Amino acid sequence: MDLPTAWNLDNKSTYLNVDSSGLRVNYEGSGPWSAIRANHPIPPQCKLFYFEVDIIGEGVRCIIIGFCKKSYNLNDGNWPGK
Repeated sequence: MDLPTAWNLDNKSTYLNVDSSGLRVNYEGSGPWSAIRANHPIPPQCKLFYFEVDIIGEGVRCIIIGFCKKSYNLNDGNWPGK
């Protein structure tokens, strides 16, 4: 069973850059938001899944974490899970 272990290097909004480890994401844009997916989805048979996110930086106004289907468009302006 593949579990999410890092951010997806290729499945992200335009203004995000991911380092080669796949663990650090930098926002480098002027848009109001960006989104990124994990490298694997949480499997339905996984009844409990734990993850942590550290927010490093100044001036962060709003951070939204959501779960979404693979068909969710990361550049359409809606929040994940909406």
